[in-house]
Amino acid sequence: MDDERWARWPEPWAGTDADMRTVMGSIPQEVKDGFTYDEIPWQRFPHFYGPGEEVPGRLATLASGDAEAAGRALEDLWEHLHHQGSTIAVGALAVPFLLRITAIGLPGLRADTLRLVAEIGRCQHFGDGTREGLLQVTEDPLEVEGTTMCPTN
Repeated sequence: MDDERWARWPEPWAGTDADMRTVMGSIPQEVKDGFTYDEIPWQRFPHFYGPGEEVPGRLATLASGDAEAAGRALEDLWEHLHHQGSTIAVGALAVPFLLRITAIGLPGLRADTLRLVAEIGRCQHFGDGTREGLLQVTEDPLEVEGTTMCPTN
Protein backbone atom coordinates (compact mmCIF):
# COMPACT_ATOMS: atom_id res chain seq x y z
CA MET A 1 0.00 0.00 0.00
CA ASP A 2 3.01 2.29 -0.13
CA ASP A 3 3.06 2.99 -3.84
CA GLU A 4 1.57 6.16 -5.31
CA ARG A 5 -1.44 4.63 -7.06
CA TRP A 6 -2.92 3.68 -3.68
CA ALA A 7 -2.42 7.12 -2.12
CA ARG A 8 -6.09 8.11 -2.46
CA TRP A 9 -7.59 4.63 -2.18
CA PRO A 10 -10.58 4.03 -2.34
CA GLU A 11 -11.96 7.52 -2.94
CA PRO A 12 -11.41 7.71 -6.74
CA TRP A 13 -13.70 4.73 -7.38
CA ALA A 14 -16.12 4.67 -4.47
CA GLY A 15 -19.66 5.01 -5.77
CA THR A 16 -18.68 4.62 -9.43
CA ASP A 17 -19.50 1.85 -11.88
CA ALA A 18 -16.14 0.30 -10.92
CA ASP A 19 -17.34 -0.16 -7.31
CA MET A 20 -19.08 -3.51 -6.87
CA ARG A 21 -21.23 -2.08 -4.07
CA THR A 22 -22.68 0.44 -6.52
CA VAL A 23 -23.16 -2.15 -9.25
CA MET A 24 -24.90 -4.64 -6.95
CA GLY A 25 -27.16 -1.97 -5.49
CA SER A 26 -28.31 -0.89 -8.92
CA ILE A 27 -29.52 -4.31 -10.13
CA PRO A 28 -33.34 -4.23 -10.17
CA GLN A 29 -35.26 -7.07 -8.53
CA GLU A 30 -36.97 -7.97 -11.80
CA VAL A 31 -33.57 -8.51 -13.48
CA LYS A 32 -32.60 -11.03 -10.80
CA ASP A 33 -36.00 -12.72 -10.66
CA GLY A 34 -36.25 -12.87 -14.45
CA PHE A 35 -32.71 -14.20 -14.95
CA THR A 36 -32.09 -11.29 -17.31
CA TYR A 37 -28.34 -11.82 -17.50
CA ASP A 38 -27.81 -9.31 -20.31
CA GLU A 39 -28.75 -6.46 -17.94
CA ILE A 40 -25.67 -7.15 -15.77
CA PRO A 41 -22.27 -5.51 -16.51
CA TRP A 42 -20.34 -8.80 -16.50
CA GLN A 43 -17.72 -7.37 -18.89
CA ARG A 44 -16.40 -4.99 -16.21
CA PHE A 45 -15.33 -7.77 -13.86
CA PRO A 46 -13.18 -10.74 -14.94
CA HIS A 47 -13.22 -14.18 -13.33
CA PHE A 48 -10.01 -16.03 -12.50
CA TYR A 49 -9.50 -17.31 -16.05
CA GLY A 50 -11.02 -14.72 -18.32
CA PRO A 51 -13.83 -12.31 -19.02
CA GLY A 52 -16.88 -12.09 -16.80
CA GLU A 53 -19.11 -12.35 -19.87
CA GLU A 54 -18.64 -16.13 -19.64
CA VAL A 55 -20.46 -16.39 -16.31
CA PRO A 56 -24.08 -15.96 -17.53
CA GLY A 57 -23.81 -18.91 -19.91
CA ARG A 58 -22.66 -21.15 -17.09
CA LEU A 59 -25.47 -19.89 -14.87
CA ALA A 60 -28.03 -20.61 -17.60
CA THR A 61 -26.64 -24.12 -18.05
CA LEU A 62 -26.73 -24.71 -14.29
CA ALA A 63 -30.42 -23.73 -14.31
CA SER A 64 -31.19 -26.10 -17.19
CA GLY A 65 -32.72 -29.52 -16.68
CA ASP A 66 -29.70 -31.29 -18.16
CA ALA A 67 -28.05 -32.90 -15.13
CA GLU A 68 -24.72 -33.64 -16.82
CA ALA A 69 -24.35 -30.17 -18.36
CA ALA A 70 -25.52 -28.47 -15.16
CA GLY A 71 -22.97 -30.42 -13.14
CA ARG A 72 -20.17 -29.33 -15.47
CA ALA A 73 -21.39 -25.73 -15.31
CA LEU A 74 -21.31 -25.82 -11.51
CA GLU A 75 -17.77 -27.21 -11.57
CA ASP A 76 -16.74 -24.42 -13.94
CA LEU A 77 -18.35 -21.79 -11.72
CA TRP A 78 -16.48 -23.17 -8.71
CA GLU A 79 -13.19 -22.96 -10.61
CA HIS A 80 -13.81 -19.53 -12.09
CA LEU A 81 -15.43 -17.79 -9.10
CA HIS A 82 -13.71 -19.51 -6.17
CA HIS A 83 -10.24 -20.60 -7.15
CA GLN A 84 -7.79 -22.05 -4.63
CA GLY A 85 -9.70 -20.55 -1.72
CA SER A 86 -9.92 -17.08 -3.19
CA THR A 87 -13.02 -15.25 -4.33
CA ILE A 88 -13.41 -12.67 -7.05
CA ALA A 89 -15.63 -9.60 -7.46
CA VAL A 90 -17.64 -10.99 -10.39
CA GLY A 91 -18.79 -13.72 -8.04
CA ALA A 92 -20.92 -11.15 -6.24
CA LEU A 93 -22.82 -10.57 -9.50
CA ALA A 94 -23.51 -14.30 -9.75
CA VAL A 95 -24.83 -14.74 -6.19
CA PRO A 96 -28.41 -13.48 -6.72
CA PHE A 97 -28.75 -15.84 -9.67
CA LEU A 98 -27.13 -18.78 -7.88
CA LEU A 99 -29.58 -18.40 -5.01
CA ARG A 100 -32.53 -18.40 -7.38
CA ILE A 101 -31.12 -21.37 -9.29
CA THR A 102 -30.99 -23.42 -6.07
CA ALA A 103 -34.74 -22.90 -5.73
CA ILE A 104 -35.60 -24.01 -9.27
CA GLY A 105 -32.62 -26.11 -10.34
CA LEU A 106 -31.80 -29.76 -10.01
CA PRO A 107 -32.16 -30.99 -6.41
CA GLY A 108 -28.91 -32.94 -6.59
CA LEU A 109 -26.91 -29.74 -7.17
CA ARG A 110 -28.56 -27.53 -4.56
CA ALA A 111 -26.20 -28.19 -1.67
CA ASP A 112 -23.06 -27.61 -3.76
CA THR A 113 -24.56 -24.48 -5.31
CA LEU A 114 -25.38 -23.06 -1.87
CA ARG A 115 -21.89 -23.96 -0.69
CA LEU A 116 -20.46 -22.00 -3.63
CA VAL A 117 -22.56 -18.99 -2.61
CA ALA A 118 -21.20 -19.26 0.94
CA GLU A 119 -17.62 -19.51 -0.30
CA ILE A 120 -18.02 -16.55 -2.65
CA GLY A 121 -19.14 -14.51 0.36
CA ARG A 122 -15.82 -14.77 2.13
CA CYS A 123 -12.14 -14.52 1.28
CA GLN A 124 -10.08 -17.29 2.77
CA HIS A 125 -6.52 -16.37 1.83
CA PHE A 126 -6.46 -12.67 1.02
CA GLY A 127 -7.62 -9.73 3.09
CA ASP A 128 -10.82 -9.53 5.02
CA GLY A 129 -13.82 -11.79 4.58
CA THR A 130 -16.49 -9.25 5.42
CA ARG A 131 -19.41 -8.41 3.13
CA GLU A 132 -18.06 -4.88 2.86
CA GLY A 133 -14.64 -6.23 1.89
CA LEU A 134 -16.01 -8.48 -0.85
CA LEU A 135 -18.08 -5.74 -2.42
CA GLN A 136 -15.41 -3.08 -2.64
CA VAL A 137 -13.09 -2.45 -5.55
CA THR A 138 -9.59 -3.59 -4.67
CA GLU A 139 -7.47 -2.55 -7.59
CA ASP A 140 -7.25 0.30 -10.03
CA PRO A 141 -10.15 -0.43 -12.42
CA LEU A 142 -7.98 0.72 -15.30
CA GLU A 143 -5.64 -2.19 -14.55
CA VAL A 144 -8.12 -5.06 -14.40
CA GLU A 145 -5.76 -7.79 -15.52
CA GLY A 146 -4.22 -9.65 -12.63
CA THR A 147 -6.47 -8.20 -9.98
CA THR A 148 -6.59 -9.89 -6.61
CA MET A 149 -10.35 -9.31 -6.19
CA CYS A 150 -10.15 -9.52 -2.39
CA PRO A 151 -9.11 -6.54 -0.31
CA THR A 152 -5.51 -6.91 0.75
CA ASN A 153 -5.23 -3.62 2.57
